[in-house]
Amino acid sequence: MELIAFAIALAVAYQALKGYRISKERTLLYLNISFVLLGAGLLVDALANIILIIAHFNRAFLFLFALGYTINFVAQLLAYGILALAYLQQTKSITTQVAMAALPILFFEQNSVTELILMFLLVYVSIQTAINYSIAKTTNALLVFGAFTSLAISHTLFLLFTFAPVFFPFAHIAQLFGFLMLLAMLLRVNKSS
Repeated sequence: MELIAFAIALAVAYQALKGYRISKERTLLYLNISFVLLGAGLLVDALANIILIIAHFNRAFLFLFALGYTINFVAQLLAYGILALAYLQQTKSITTQVAMAALPILFFEQNSVTELILMFLLVYVSIQTAINYSIAKTTNALLVFGAFTSLAISHTLFLLFTFAPVFFPFAHIAQLFGFLMLLAMLLRVNKSS
């Protein structure tokens, strides 16, 4: 699933950069940077897990699981933080920018605290995209809102996974769905340009 999400993230990053070059809209540049980070984190985590599986879960390689997740978490934190800051710049909220910059990172392993941090960032971005959709009322704005809402739902499911493993595949499916909606929006934007 992470390798598929990596491929979609790269496609989103490529389409965002292509759109940015045409329109010079900074939000597309931020989207490009964010999805390059997301893709890189997903790839590193997937490769670490593949190596662990190939090594038959040998204890000497167990550190790769934690390292892969840590890199993926930091990449997601930076990516969603960049998007949140992009929306904060649009709303000119200095107080919120300072609060976001001071957000402490407590743990670098899969747990409820890290998922709550990512959920917070994604809920903020989802709310901003909902506001944008309520003003613009376009299909592209709806796709962006749906994408970030799906990503927020995926991290809610990843949070629930820390309590019950049944949520894990649904979390990945929601994440893939969010990435695909962003890719669809970018393809629409680039096609119309």
